[in-house]
Amino acid sequence: MAATGGYDGVWMRRARQTDEWLAGHKVVVSATTASIISTFAGFPLDSLKSRLQSSRENIPMARLAADVVREEGIGGLWRGFPLPLITISIVRTISFTIYTSTKRILNSTADSPPPVTKPWIDLHLGILNKNRTFDVAMTSLIAGGASGAVVCIGSAPFELVKVRRQLEYQIYRDSHPELFAPTQKPHVPQAPKVVPLLHAGPVEVVADAIENSVASNKARPSGSPQFVAPTTMQAVRMIVRSLGPMGLWNGFPLHFVRDTLGTALYFAEYDVMRFWLSGARGSGKREDKFGSTTTQADLPAWARGWLPAQFVPFLCGSLAGVTSWALIYPVDAIKTKAQQRAMSGLAPRTPYTQLRRLVRGTDGTKPWLSGIARLYRGLGVSMVRSMLTHGLLWTLVDWTSGYIDGRPVERFVERLA
Repeated sequence: MAATGGYDGVWMRRARQTDEWLAGHKVVVSATTASIISTFAGFPLDSLKSRLQSSRENIPMARLAADVVREEGIGGLWRGFPLPLITISIVRTISFTIYTSTKRILNSTADSPPPVTKPWIDLHLGILNKNRTFDVAMTSLIAGGASGAVVCIGSAPFELVKVRRQLEYQIYRDSHPELFAPTQKPHVPQAPKVVPLLHAGPVEVVADAIENSVASNKARPSGSPQFVAPTTMQAVRMIVRSLGPMGLWNGFPLHFVRDTLGTALYFAEYDVMRFWLSGARGSGKREDKFGSTTTQADLPAWARGWLPAQFVPFLCGSLAGVTSWALIYPVDAIKTKAQQRAMSGLAPRTPYTQLRRLVRGTDGTKPWLSGIARLYRGLGVSMVRSMLTHGLLWTLVDWTSGYIDGRPVERFVERLA
């Protein structure tokens, strides 16, 4: 031991205790750190996704972003961000904890090495622990599904509030259709100047009816309420006042299906890809120049020439996030639309009715191809968001976990000695 004197006594003992605590809570620390950074980076894209899903207009993402910045300011892209920053970090931390604990319960046997801290549920089923793709996939499907099913119970209200904040202006339009009704002009009509409509209302409106609907009050009845974006707590109170306390779980069945299925696919895809790129479960640990270890073993021969080992977590996380999200995206689109209607005070629709209207249109004559494209509206921005957030998430989780394994506090004290 390089440290001597006081460092080898009090400070070194404290450093060891800190490193032991970090090792015992590695999942929590790494998942929380990664979630905060990745959530901040991807939130503007998530906000644009919700707006595209709820809009009847097929607006390019760049134009929509420009419209949001012009009408709401740059802060409009992060509207409602503080609550998701806290809740998503908590949800992902709990999700990772349940996921890793379920994997341990499924795979471990009575003679397996014990974890650093004693688990709450000390079960050892010893199943699905062979070194093959099927066992890896089934373990992660079960663990991911369990994680999504449990977490969505607590995350559903926060998800609803996030959607409420993101769609505030559209909900305002839907709640006050009289403010956006067609107006009669005494002079000869001219080619209307159309202001891009960020969100769709509950009624069909003509172009000149929405001209400068936000910036000008001329088309509004005298004494009509102005649009003022509520705070997060005001949004919660609005939901409770209009839908009741259980209204915070509005759309929960669709939320449950989305999270359970999506989380199961997400973790399974990630683990299988990491398994293919390592050749064995949990194989290999290498130390880098920062004293951090990585769980990525040597790459297989077919990947060594083009894939840097440091890029593996980002690649696997991005692909897992994009593909799993694409598979459950229609469920999310129906959920968002159902929640938007409920918070606007509009009559509810069954998931099947909403799906049919999205795909076939209100009169049932929309072509199937364009209907399916409508169902996947906003998928492009969602895929960009998923690639960014999930790639960054797993990169930071992998790096932070390895950094903790390198006992950073003890190393720091040694350098001071």
